[in-house]
Amino acid sequence: MRLFEPGKRFYKGNLHMHTTNSDGKLPLDEAAQRYQDAGYDFICITDHWKRTVDAHTRGRMLVLPGIEIDYFLPTQVIHLVGINVDESILTRADRKWGPQRGINAIRDAGGLAVLAHPLWSLNTTETINSLRDLTAVEIYNTTSAPPWNGDRADATGLLDMACANGVLHNTLAVDDAHHYNGDECVSFIMLQADELSVEGVMSALKTGAFYASQGPQFTQVTLEGDTVRVACSPVSRILFHSNRPYASDRCAQGKGITGADYTIRRDWNERFVRVIIEDAQGRRAWANPIPIPY
Repeated sequence: MRLFEPGKRFYKGNLHMHTTNSDGKLPLDEAAQRYQDAGYDFICITDHWKRTVDAHTRGRMLVLPGIEIDYFLPTQVIHLVGINVDESILTRADRKWGPQRGINAIRDAGGLAVLAHPLWSLNTTETINSLRDLTAVEIYNTTSAPPWNGDRADATGLLDMACANGVLHNTLAVDDAHHYNGDECVSFIMLQADELSVEGVMSALKTGAFYASQGPQFTQVTLEGDTVRVACSPVSRILFHSNRPYASDRCAQGKGITGADYTIRRDWNERFVRVIIEDAQGRRAWANPIPIPY
């Protein structure tokens, strides 16, 4: 199996950001312009409990309508991002009904549901894996890091534990931009689609044809027999995560390396592999986890 279709174009997008219609510091036009100027192909406006825009194009950039809704549990919060929701989301979603009904409401409104910043929210693996019909979970959330928050931006370890406990979630890197003083245009996904359209983006999100990044680029990730093989832009480190705690060949490291292999240990009952690449500046990219067939 291979994660990406050879020769197919990638589009760059951010699927979590805010405007002055909720608690963002910039109005819609200025916030969108930041991303357009930075070369993004698509964005989704996800104001809190607000649907700020209809789907439209801005120059060559696609703008999707979204929403962020939240639920408070005794020891954690659940924030859900709805991507490409219609106006009915404003009457379908209600805090008193709980997060699963929030996911259902997003899907009933034509959207896709994403679990936002699970480490920032102190979500447990039990909670994460109990939620049904999520399209993805945020593995990195820019605004969940200093200086805007404590250091809870990178949920890799938490999502590894969720995978080890039986549910493999596809992952996004997002900005969750609020302040627009450095929390914008940092984290994104690279998505393969037949065309830059609402239908193209939604289809790719549903099938997992994307990866999360802060800069490094995947060319391909394949599973051939018991070998996971990675090709990528020049990086300093390639990491292979799985449910196996120890592996002597977990990390390939060097200057400007563009590929590495990892051999699955079926006798150790490895059930998934997540590939992470890291460049010389410490920026990462995360491939969606690969299930190991038995």
